Amino acid sequence: MMPRPGDFAVVDTGARSARLVRAAKALSRGGFTMFDHAVICSRVRRDGTVYIVEALPAGAQESRWHYDDHDHLWSTGLVKTSTKAGKAALSYVDVPYSWLDYAALSAHASHLWVPGLRHYLGSAKHLICSQLVERAERDAGVHLFADRRWPGYVRPSDLAELIFKIGELK
Repeated sequence: MMPRPGDFAVVDTGARSARLVRAAKALSRGGFTMFDHAVICSRVRRDGTVYIVEALPAGAQESRWHYDDHDHLWSTGLVKTSTKAGKAALSYVDVPYSWLDYAALSAHASHLWVPGLRHYLGSAKHLICSQLVERAERDAGVHLFADRRWPGYVRPSDLAELIFKIGELK
């Protein structure tokens, strides 16, 4: 099934990250295990070309879908999304990437009390890939998670788990 604007995908990029980021990912209690990246469909051209918005180390950007040769899983037809989320994702193009978000996710997963942590994770001034997806959906009025998690506390594996759980129910 062809993704629609607002649908998201989780991707196994196979990329090796820096030692500090790998440690923070490990401390986030499995949040980056099978899938280490997330993207959101921003638009689909008439010729079927899919465009995505993704958070990258140089900042968020829109590009053509380029992960066909990687293991990936789309939310299409499984998870309730909004076409408005595709447009909302475009508003985050050029928002900086933050390596510090990995440490913040790890601190929250470890139940560490850190002053301002909730505010930091919920900020749209810096985003990692899964935060961008969750933020764009929330901006479009879709709350992906019903577990009352903090805004911004989302890892690629959380998005994958959402797809798997809903897929099992259908």
